[in-house]
Amino acid sequence: MPAIQGRRPANWSEFSFPFSFLSVDTTECFRMSDSPREPNPNYPWGKPLMRFSMSLIAILAFSSLLFGQTPSLQGVDVAELDRKTEPCTDFAQFSNGTWHSQNPIPASMNRWSRRWQAGENAKDRLKEILEAIDPAQAAKGSTEQIIGDYYRACMNESRVNSRGIEPLKPWFAKIDSAKDMAALQRVMIELHDIQVIGPFAVSGQQDVHKPTQVLADISAAGYSMPDRDYYLKPDARFKEARAKYIDHVARMFALAGWDAKSAAAAAQTVLTMETKFAEVSFDKVVLRDPTAIDHNSTFAQLQAMAPHFDWATYLSHKQLPQDVDMNVDQPKFMQEFDRQLQQTPLADWKVYLIWNLLNSTAEALSGPIEAEDFEFFGKYLSGATELKPRWKRCAEQTDRYLGEALGKKYVEKYFSPEAKARMQEMVRNLLAAMRDDILTRPWMSDDTKEKALAKIATFNPKIGYPDKWKDYSKVEIRPDALFEDNIAGRRFAVEDDRLTIGKPVDRGRWGLTPPTSDAYYNPLLNEIVFPAGILQPPAFDISAVDAVNYGAIGVVIGHEISHGFDDEGAQFDYLGRLRNWWSDADLKQFQTRGACVANQFDNYFIEPGIHHNGKMVLGESIGDLGGAKIAYLAYQKSLEGKPRPTNIDGFTPEQQFFIAWGQFRADEIRPEQQRLMVQSDPHPIAKYRVIGPLSNLPEFQKAFQCKAGDPMVRASDKICEVW
Repeated sequence: MPAIQGRRPANWSEFSFPFSFLSVDTTECFRMSDSPREPNPNYPWGKPLMRFSMSLIAILAFSSLLFGQTPSLQGVDVAELDRKTEPCTDFAQFSNGTWHSQNPIPASMNRWSRRWQAGENAKDRLKEILEAIDPAQAAKGSTEQIIGDYYRACMNESRVNSRGIEPLKPWFAKIDSAKDMAALQRVMIELHDIQVIGPFAVSGQQDVHKPTQVLADISAAGYSMPDRDYYLKPDARFKEARAKYIDHVARMFALAGWDAKSAAAAAQTVLTMETKFAEVSFDKVVLRDPTAIDHNSTFAQLQAMAPHFDWATYLSHKQLPQDVDMNVDQPKFMQEFDRQLQQTPLADWKVYLIWNLLNSTAEALSGPIEAEDFEFFGKYLSGATELKPRWKRCAEQTDRYLGEALGKKYVEKYFSPEAKARMQEMVRNLLAAMRDDILTRPWMSDDTKEKALAKIATFNPKIGYPDKWKDYSKVEIRPDALFEDNIAGRRFAVEDDRLTIGKPVDRGRWGLTPPTSDAYYNPLLNEIVFPAGILQPPAFDISAVDAVNYGAIGVVIGHEISHGFDDEGAQFDYLGRLRNWWSDADLKQFQTRGACVANQFDNYFIEPGIHHNGKMVLGESIGDLGGAKIAYLAYQKSLEGKPRPTNIDGFTPEQQFFIAWGQFRADEIRPEQQRLMVQSDPHPIAKYRVIGPLSNLPEFQKAFQCKAGDPMVRASDKICEVW
């Protein structure tokens, strides 16, 4: 599907980044497959704000309730360590080297670690749930019938293959029958109803100036490759990608029944049109700035940007009034869209829409189409060498389109109230640690500190699963029609989103499904969200000592809290408004400290000539740096008034803490995926997410007795500290 540039609708994949300013840890989404362009029909809203005013010491008095320290509790897995590597030389290799040498990346994956292994193993649980259901015995519209029939339709591979391209023919006919641009625009509107977007998308998003209200957000979605640079840059790797892409698009058209000559011409048309849209699209760094995509507009202003599109019909079809509040992320993009409506022939527009349809729905079509889709997006771009087993892809699809239905069954079986309570306590510990840390910042004035503390006080943690589940009972799911089931799931997501526009924010909505192993921060709701799927080893383990849990899930919690005070999150106040709450001097200090982090990551190379863009990964890197620091602070506070924990396997509690972070975070990543991440992902590759923050922390250096000049010790004049 086309990549969305701007304040992205949250019904798209991790690699499409729902909200440019929503800090989802995209490298951890185990729920989804590894394609960089899958839909995810969930939306990150919040629930009533909770206030935390207890002191850090008082809160941490409960730590024994979290992870009771008994001799039977375990430390880190020392068998994973690479003892030949010094921790002060390469901590990522030290903490994980042996595990990686004994556990190569599976053919179907583009990266691997204990946490990715845990995420894939969790899909065995989904399989167990889905295969235990007999939908024939379930009432129509029940959770069991809906998720059971979807999974069975997906697993009926022979039926899917026998239908070939047949399910798309009615849509092809609609596109082909359009006699003019007005008719084609009506087809485009219908395609938007099934999440086939392009070249723009409309979704419900919070108004950054009135965050209690949902407006209609119009974002750019003009191209299908992961980043505009794939279309524009002259480097050899981008030229190769364009050549591979043209071949891929041509093969997809051929599989759809086009002859070789027509398919080749169609592929060139797609590349030409997408390149024009890429030329006027914001790059990833600009998209991280919420002020750059903040353009509240009226209907008249929207019409002035793109007068040759029938916006009145579009809004009427969506049952939205013309006076609905709206935001246009990229006005210049919309102007280019209008220019293409005038200049690009009708036949080329038809090719473009057919491509969007093929590209978006490949997962629900016959084996050859799904395999070709994987060849480019999964294999060439990401480095995996084979598709995941069909049962796993089907479990992922069921979660993608019916996530809260499947998630309800998941948490009933695998997430206890006790686990939720323990996680809630730990989140409070970290929030209190962040509060204490802010109070000690010498570079912040008292007035700015007061506003920062107000933001901490209104953080809203969401743990495990929603308080209110979505109702899928009206979604028509059949056991023998995967494509139609897929479309039904998409329609539900689009309608579910449409119903939010023009209304007060529903703070109970979630942006991830419960089985997802991930977490996120949403600045408009000032909420941190941890689905049940992430609350499993190696992130969260009730059989582990405190040091291990604080070092793993504790740093993840701290990371998400720190997003509230990274370069993007710090632009939103405690009510979720896009508003500067900093004094001029404090803001300058904050930006200088952020520039130190950006410069550090600018100098991390994945191979000669290819390095991270420090500004693009700045938010995640501040999150990791702040997360490690406040998690360590929270752990140290938890030890006050207690006997010091004993060493385990020769490692001190402090060493256990840092090893736990290294073992949770350090993935082995294929070169192709690293190149993709450096180009389009706001997260650094895993190695630098370990090395980067820890090399700035005196606490780490003290724990392992690192010395000046060691690779894991940054020079004193280059140490970065934000929080």
